[in-house]
Amino acid sequence: MFNYFFGSDFRSVPYLEVLNSKVENLQVVTIKPKQSGRGQKLKPNPVENFCVENGIPFSYFKNNAIYSDMTKGLCVSFGLIFSKSFLEANAPLYNIHLSLLPSYVGPSPVENSILNRESLSGITVFEINTNIDEGGIVYQKSLQLNESMYSSDVYEECVNIFIKNYEEIATSEKIIPQKHNLPPSKTSKFTKSDFLLNSKEYEVAKLMIRAFDSIGPAFIKYNDKFYKIHKFTNNPNGFPIELNGGILYPLVITPEGKKKMQVEDYIRGNK
Repeated sequence: MFNYFFGSDFRSVPYLEVLNSKVENLQVVTIKPKQSGRGQKLKPNPVENFCVENGIPFSYFKNNAIYSDMTKGLCVSFGLIFSKSFLEANAPLYNIHLSLLPSYVGPSPVENSILNRESLSGITVFEINTNIDEGGIVYQKSLQLNESMYSSDVYEECVNIFIKNYEEIATSEKIIPQKHNLPPSKTSKFTKSDFLLNSKEYEVAKLMIRAFDSIGPAFIKYNDKFYKIHKFTNNPNGFPIELNGGILYPLVITPEGKKKMQVEDYIRGNK
């Protein structure tokens, strides 16, 4: 059973919450606060914040650390790569990856699955080794994708799979080598410029809004103002944005200098 958790961003927290409800004396390892924002103040990550709010013991990761009381560790969206010496000195670590490995290795499998119009994704739990996302598989479950799903929906469905199959995942001792019949599709980190909708085709823009609602969101400069677009609708409304190939109707937005809101509230406030 898992008794250690390694994570450092918002995608880690739902899995940490599950483990905290099931594991006594859970030990959490995360990353030291980083400087962020205009003032470059030290900002704790979401995992540290969750631990503080819920009284969960945590420590900051050190690459030379030996966790002698660790039986099995679960890693979810941890912002560092484990060295060979660390892996050899500690009990096995297992990672949750949100694709059907070996497809979509790397940091953004969910977003790329949506951008590439995949109809199937899933969750893979594998033993971590020195090769990124190439360890033997402990558990794998597919997930159907459809054209109405946003990345946040996929993240939520994967957590639900983890909850429903926790006992099997936590106790499984079978490790199946990954099949590499085809070269693995690799993903990389997105930058803010990747979220810009200006000059994008209508259908591509809709894919981007769905793909980036968790890590973005997508945004556009329209009538000399920037708008973050969290959701869109196929039903016409009072805020049409003309793109090449069609008219985009935002549903939930964050106007420049304002809070996140429904488009209908924004329209009403500008009358």
